[in-house]
Amino acid sequence: MLKSSDQPVTCLSEILDNIDCTDLLHSLDGGVLLLDRRCRIIFCNRWMIKHIGLQEDEILGNTLAQLYPGQLAPALQDAIENACLNRMGRLLSYQLHKRLLPLKQRNPNGELRPLHQSILIRPLSQSNLTLVQCHDITNAVKREQHLRANERILRLERKVLELIATGDNMDEVLIEICTTVENLIPNTSCAVLLMNEDGKSLSVKSAPSLPHHFKQRQKGLQFGPTGTSCIQAIRHRSLVISPDLQNDEHWQPLLDEARQLDIGACWAQPVIAAYDEVLGVLACYPKSPSTPSEANKLLLQRMSNLTAISLERHKRIERIRFLAMHDPLTGLPNRSLLNELLGRNLRRAHREDNKFALMFIDLDGFKEINDCHGHDAGDDILSVLSGRMSQQLRGTDTCARIGGDEFVVMLETIATVETAEAVAQKILSCLNAPVQRGQLQLQVSASIGIAIYPDHGISADALLTHADDAMYKAKAAGKNCWQRADQSSSTD
Repeated sequence: MLKSSDQPVTCLSEILDNIDCTDLLHSLDGGVLLLDRRCRIIFCNRWMIKHIGLQEDEILGNTLAQLYPGQLAPALQDAIENACLNRMGRLLSYQLHKRLLPLKQRNPNGELRPLHQSILIRPLSQSNLTLVQCHDITNAVKREQHLRANERILRLERKVLELIATGDNMDEVLIEICTTVENLIPNTSCAVLLMNEDGKSLSVKSAPSLPHHFKQRQKGLQFGPTGTSCIQAIRHRSLVISPDLQNDEHWQPLLDEARQLDIGACWAQPVIAAYDEVLGVLACYPKSPSTPSEANKLLLQRMSNLTAISLERHKRIERIRFLAMHDPLTGLPNRSLLNELLGRNLRRAHREDNKFALMFIDLDGFKEINDCHGHDAGDDILSVLSGRMSQQLRGTDTCARIGGDEFVVMLETIATVETAEAVAQKILSCLNAPVQRGQLQLQVSASIGIAIYPDHGISADALLTHADDAMYKAKAAGKNCWQRADQSSSTD
């Protein structure tokens, strides 16, 4: 009679005696091959049959080199021959050997993808056979790749954030964002398209790897009832995927261009600011038809967030810069910007031997309007009159507000002194016209002093001083007129 302690051993022995080893090998979640001394396959379990993709009778009796002519990794071929002929075992890991057997697996949507594996090759001690065990490590490889991609994204995000924090060169930041996407999603091109001021169209702002004609062709993509992927992304405020442009009805008018650009798909991620305003689209263009993985979707989302941060910061910087250089009431350049523009024009005029004119303008009767009708009325008049003056000038000329009711106009170039005098007369006429404010008609006039470069000075201070003196001459002459600086005042 057996002791109670011997009972489990006896039961296990009986179980093992009754197990069919073939069924056991077929049930394993991993590949098993048995090779003879000539490296021929004499057994192949179901897992291996499935992932090789051949029938069992097509596999048995052949070597792996015969099943995969010219495709077998040299390290695997050597390891198999050493095991079968020289009885030397070996473990081939993914870390050292990225490509071993060209096995495939079908994912849920039916697409065949490579199966990553590590392979153990072990000669069996009680026979001339060699055991080949194939372990599926695809999920582990994906996790490792995902972690590495995340680390790379984090590094690149830090780099982009540093660019955003240390400078206001938005073009450089957007190029870095596009390049990041292209590096992390192989065989793709990336572009940033921004909303135009009309709020009804998009234009390419950055597309570092796409040709120049792409930017021109995509300039002013109009919103319509359908629209391309980018337009749809704006409309739906979410990622829009066009996996195959050839079969996408919205892309039919652009198919010739897509072929020229070697574009097969489009993934469009909207760029949305913190205050929920859509600023544009981050577009990814794979070379062949494809859909983004979850990791790719996450990447596009993170890069679009960085794009939004960059654009918002750039807008704030531009706004701060505008406020620092412009009058907040009229939007005209202030004294600081006038000095900068005047200095630049002086250098150009000296280099090109041009004449230009400077006008000092002071409103007549403005103080009385402020006293009688309040500062709001005065502000309204200043806003209206500054717009009128700007309309009398060319795009290259400057009208600046440098004080309460004081303005300076710089005509960038003039052919003759009479040209400046004619503009001064036009400005007087437009300022003389009444300003309607409710039931009131408010009216002022102006006194204008004119100085000419180089006749009245060759420095900014000299020209401003002589124009100011001429303005006071106009006031002394009865106001509502212009006066030119004395020719005798031309020395600095």
